[in-house]
Amino acid sequence: MKYCVLLLKDVHSSGKELLKQNDCEVKIAKGQNIEDYIDELKICDAIFVRNEPVTREMIDKAPNLKVIAKHGVGYDNIDVAYATEKKIQVVYVPKGNIESVADMTMLHILSCARKIHQTQNEFYGGNYNIRYQMSGTHQLKNKILGLIGCGNIAKLVAKRAKYGFGMKVIGYHPRRPEDIDENGIQIMNDREAVFKMADFISIHLPAKKDTIHSIGMYEFELMKPTAYLINTARGNIVREDELITALEKKEIAGAGLDVFAKEPVDLNNPLLHMENVFATPHCSGLTDEASENLSYIGAKQILEVFHHEPVDYPVNNI
Repeated sequence: MKYCVLLLKDVHSSGKELLKQNDCEVKIAKGQNIEDYIDELKICDAIFVRNEPVTREMIDKAPNLKVIAKHGVGYDNIDVAYATEKKIQVVYVPKGNIESVADMTMLHILSCARKIHQTQNEFYGGNYNIRYQMSGTHQLKNKILGLIGCGNIAKLVAKRAKYGFGMKVIGYHPRRPEDIDENGIQIMNDREAVFKMADFISIHLPAKKDTIHSIGMYEFELMKPTAYLINTARGNIVREDELITALEKKEIAGAGLDVFAKEPVDLNNPLLHMENVFATPHCSGLTDEASENLSYIGAKQILEVFHHEPVDYPVNNI
């Protein structure tokens, strides 16, 4: 039987080739929303999705749908509850891009510590002597990195920070014993203490009911005025309007952001125009190596569903 797999956005050739080799028809959606690809939904057996929403309405328009595969870790863009109700398997790739995200997290930490955004603007504007005029830049050795969330990516960041740069790493985890774990993270149960102690707060949380908008002015006021917020996780974990206010009032020194509350980010968003913000367009997990891994592992799980085999990384139980 030939199955149809609809990609809402194109993916690396590794996954597409695997699907084609297993007698699947691979279609790349022609539009950007449900009205554009409604006819494609009617005939698809699988949806392979990146950050585009997969809604109840879309699921209803796909009567043959058997599996929704997320090209990445966070699956908050998929209506998992409704998919489960309709007995549609949802899968994801929790480790396909974690090395790349950890690398990017360190880039944001370094860029904040060395004020790369401000320095580059001055340099490109003709001020070569900015090299003698910089103040408030720091080396990372002996600085404290506070992790909010201690999952797979946070553990890799901890190793890079502690053993590569000589940072002290603390992490908030409410349910684990307070101790230093195998990755060099000093686990703490006191969330407020992590915000107070850290020179850099790095967010590594999924977007869930209890984490969305869980970081705002209260936390920024706990932080040192010399501290930075780093977010390579999900933009809606932070109350973005309160972050803007905290940056304007210098409650914190700055921020390194790869994610935003609304994406694609509005180009008039104040965060894109602040000297103390280093911003990138939600690309922390998009290296060549990560793209290949995510595509292949996602496609492999689509085939596992088609062949009635156990899937590697199920989101729901069907």
